[in-house]
Amino acid sequence: MPEKDRSPAISGSIILINLIGGVALLLWGLRLARIGISESWGSQIRSLLGASLSNRFKAFLTGLGVTMLLQSSSATALLTASFSGQGMLTTATALAILLGADVGTTLVAQILTFDLSALSPVLIALGVALFTYSPGGRMRDTGRLLLGLGMMLLALKLIVAASLPMRESLVIQQIFVALGQDLVLAAVFAAIIAWASHSSLATVLLVITLASTNVLGTTVAFAFVLGANIGSAIPPLIATLGANRSTRQPPLGNLLFRICGVAIALPFIGLIANQLSLLEISNARQIATFHMLFNIALAVVCFPLIDRMVELTARILPRDTEVSDAMEPRELDQGAFETPLVALVNAEREVLRMGEVVERMLRNAFIALKRNDYALAQQTREMDLLVNEFYDGVKGYLTALARETLGKKESIRCNEILAFATDLEHIGDIISGDLIRNIQQKKLVTRSKMSLQDREDLNNLYQPVLKAFELSLSVFTSGDVAMARQLLARKYKFVKRERKAVMNHLQKIRDDSAYDSRLSALQLDVLRDLKRINSHLTAVAYPILEAAGQLRNRLRRNKSVSDNIARIPTRAKISASS
Repeated sequence: MPEKDRSPAISGSIILINLIGGVALLLWGLRLARIGISESWGSQIRSLLGASLSNRFKAFLTGLGVTMLLQSSSATALLTASFSGQGMLTTATALAILLGADVGTTLVAQILTFDLSALSPVLIALGVALFTYSPGGRMRDTGRLLLGLGMMLLALKLIVAASLPMRESLVIQQIFVALGQDLVLAAVFAAIIAWASHSSLATVLLVITLASTNVLGTTVAFAFVLGANIGSAIPPLIATLGANRSTRQPPLGNLLFRICGVAIALPFIGLIANQLSLLEISNARQIATFHMLFNIALAVVCFPLIDRMVELTARILPRDTEVSDAMEPRELDQGAFETPLVALVNAEREVLRMGEVVERMLRNAFIALKRNDYALAQQTREMDLLVNEFYDGVKGYLTALARETLGKKESIRCNEILAFATDLEHIGDIISGDLIRNIQQKKLVTRSKMSLQDREDLNNLYQPVLKAFELSLSVFTSGDVAMARQLLARKYKFVKRERKAVMNHLQKIRDDSAYDSRLSALQLDVLRDLKRINSHLTAVAYPILEAAGQLRNRLRRNKSVSDNIARIPTRAKISASS
């Protein structure tokens, strides 16, 4: 008797290990395929989602197509939420994209339910060859994609083999019978699996595979599919909890749409299963068809309700608080590392929030200078601690991301994000360490003592810096070559203005020997600080223009400007003159 009891236990353990190994291989293959696609066409996907899509039907098709490429509705949801938070998409458009993404993932499941196991060794061999022997670029990424697809097909084959003995297990049969008697519990169980795996596609494929070996009945399998649809909508919502309201609205709206759809469909699962059984197709095809029809029906019903959902999510979510309360560093989601494109967008979003704090510091500094506001000057100086927290968080996040398998384009973008964050951190140091400190040390020299020309010169440089701030954030986000050229052109105009302001001031102190030396030092220090800030802001344009092959020509065209910069008096000469 002991020997008979021990044998089933060992067999059950082996079945469980084989099943877990097959699921792990499926998730890894899915990740490889997603990375291969994002590496090859990541910039195009990002541009497609980031475009202003005023037509909701076009947005729906965009979400469908992007999800079929990325093979993950969660990845599409995170990208869409980020663009919505940056103001590049309206909440209504973002919800249309997510409804399309829900349908897109069902089409991928439909394709993978065909018996393509014979292609697995061919895809793996070809993928390994391309990935190993290609010098790089798109061919290497295509190899990664083919390798991932081959591993997914192999994983499905292994799951089928591992699940065959499960039909003989009384324990497993009792579990599934119990779940069949409580479909709500079955849906919750599947939702947890989909949330843990961050993939409804992998969960649905697992359910389809188990059903194909008659381990699962179609009714329980349908409940699992409904639960998987809810579970895959949870990770984007959790990942955006610390973001602004515009970022959180699309994932929340998508989750509410799915919950309502599941609540409506769940009581009719038995009737739906009976109707689909009349089609005389396999259990696997029935489940894939149900998954597709459910999401198509959800899109048809919910599409006219998008505006209502926008209003509902706006009521549910609290309004964004003031900058002093809301602009706190938020934990970046390292769970997004499996989709580097999403992780990079997360880092971009954090850097943009960092830029908002630095811009507020610059505005406050000049308000303090004009109004002699000591409290505001000190508050602005303390904001640099917040900027440093942002910088440390982004740097740590990107450093951890760089340890992952990144392609050439993603590595370059990772470095660009870190470089821009470093420039913003330096600007914060200039404002708090030089501009504010100099103002405080000079006891905030009253504005009334400044000549009209001095005040005009300062304002003529301060306003262009604010405009450059806004433009640099847009260039950083979009990578647009035309805007990068515009930002660089503004720099050259700024240099001319700064040089003219310095010359005007030097002429003034030559003509007026009684001119206040403290006021003169303040004027020159502020001019110098604005020039340094503007240079840091312009730095974001150089890699974009260099990649477009336009940097060298532009530098040659503006060589005369560089020569003029070299002739600007140094600070030592200015001090001697004064």
